Amino acid sequence: MSEVTENNQHADKSHVTHVSGLFKNWFVDYASYVILERAVPAIDDGLKPVQRRILHSMWELEDGRYNKVANLIGNTMKYHPHGDASIGDALVSMGQKDLLIDCQGNWGNIYTGDSAAAPRYIEARLSSLAKDIVFNPKTTTWGLSYDGRNKEPLALPVKFPLVLAQGVDGIAVGLACKILPHNFNELIDASIQV
Repeated sequence: MSEVTENNQHADKSHVTHVSGLFKNWFVDYASYVILERAVPAIDDGLKPVQRRILHSMWELEDGRYNKVANLIGNTMKYHPHGDASIGDALVSMGQKDLLIDCQGNWGNIYTGDSAAAPRYIEARLSSLAKDIVFNPKTTTWGLSYDGRNKEPLALPVKFPLVLAQGVDGIAVGLACKILPHNFNELIDASIQV
């Protein structure tokens, strides 16, 4: 074997990354992504990315009338690349809390475990509270959507401790959050005091 070939083999081995190294680096990237982009609410507005994108999508379509949930899901997919099922589940969950979304139809029951009707049957629009406290274009920070074709809010300037009012839970990699919903009247009183 020539000396040049041996040097090339040693040089190639120095650039080899073993599977254990790949796993370690990729796992940290994956964990960070799940924590920031899927499972845990942002401290700025108390919303997970899917919730923020749903509200923004509903704001885009807002004309005072109810929209079919299937249409809301389809419009939200411009911003949320994780599929219609995750958007639909998050939308139903927010609607069942009866705070930001005004619902019409069979939205299921959180006490009995009954699921909501299919998205083509149920309808929703933003509640009066949502229109009053969530949207302010002057203070909203914007960024590009995942494909760069649309602008989406990076945080919504909620005028109320939303994360405490509606509660939230999520399981990420290495951590989980569960914030129970607090008493709405007490949160209003505390907000006024602050």
